[in-house]
Amino acid sequence: MKKVLLISNYVHHYRINNYNYFYHKFKEAGIEFRVLTNDSQKVEFDVNVPIYILKPGIISYINYIRKEKPDCIILFLHLKDTIIFPITYYCRIKNLPVIYWNFGIDLLDPDSKIKNFLYRHLHRQANAILLYSPEEKIFINPKYHKKTFVANNTVNMTDFENLSITGNYLKEKILVKEKYIVLYVGRIIKEKRVDVLLKCFRNKKDIAVVIAGKNLKSEMLEIINNNPNYYYLGEIKYDKIELAKIYHSADVVCIPGNVGLAIVESFFWGKPLVTMKPIKGFNSPEIYYLREGENGYIANDEKDMEYKINSLLTNTEQYRRFSEKAREVAMTDAHITKMYQGFKKAIDYLINS
Repeated sequence: MKKVLLISNYVHHYRINNYNYFYHKFKEAGIEFRVLTNDSQKVEFDVNVPIYILKPGIISYINYIRKEKPDCIILFLHLKDTIIFPITYYCRIKNLPVIYWNFGIDLLDPDSKIKNFLYRHLHRQANAILLYSPEEKIFINPKYHKKTFVANNTVNMTDFENLSITGNYLKEKILVKEKYIVLYVGRIIKEKRVDVLLKCFRNKKDIAVVIAGKNLKSEMLEIINNNPNYYYLGEIKYDKIELAKIYHSADVVCIPGNVGLAIVESFFWGKPLVTMKPIKGFNSPEIYYLREGENGYIANDEKDMEYKINSLLTNTEQYRRFSEKAREVAMTDAHITKMYQGFKKAIDYLINS
């Protein structure tokens, strides 16, 4: 049985769920898949994939590699994880194939000459490159396209494919009283631009704005408290069922800044997503799933965003089409099988050659 080792920085809960899926699929393909990391989030679901935790250090990591003798290594590390460079060089010396898995560049700082020099160096050194979406190929030198693969970045929603949710959790449990619900879920950081959403639909009688996430600033909380149609749920602990009920209750999901993986859960539950054009740099790779005018919108500014959301909420036939297209994308391009297939192609390329 071939061995594949993924070396990662901190492993978040959604990654663990993805890796569980990968573990079983790779096992069926005759591949043993495991993860080496400096830390991992504690979760309440079963962890099937072997995850080994070591303090980051070149000696300890190389000793682990020597002991386990993997046939291929996937490096899921950022530039700040400086261990990526000595591990890459060690693997090159030992003729151990390396897959570099990441964005290709820093999407929030795409013009940094120093960062781009280091990214190009990693692209050159890696035996294969694995990207989050096809659109990132523009950041890869064409001479490396042959060794470049795409694993559409997503979350594993297979646990919910046979789950039936009834009722409206936000109206029944949180007592949201408005007819329509515009939802934001995620960390409240500047890249998400939650402040822009809080300028929309103020004191509207029929549209609720619901915010869920940690690190809400005091000035944002004051705005919410001063608008009776605004609701703050606080930080949502990773309870998969509660999160599913929250998404299911919404009509439209709005992430004014980088959409991230929220777009996957939004589309899975058939909820159109509206975002805005980025002020600087690029949106997150998951914007690839948004089909402009089919399952969501990329608005020009806050007024345009408010207008587009309102048009979706009040046009029943248009909303139905957007909802169906959102669900279709979730079950095809954004499905976990698509991500796994990208990994498998990159691994096969190295192991078979």
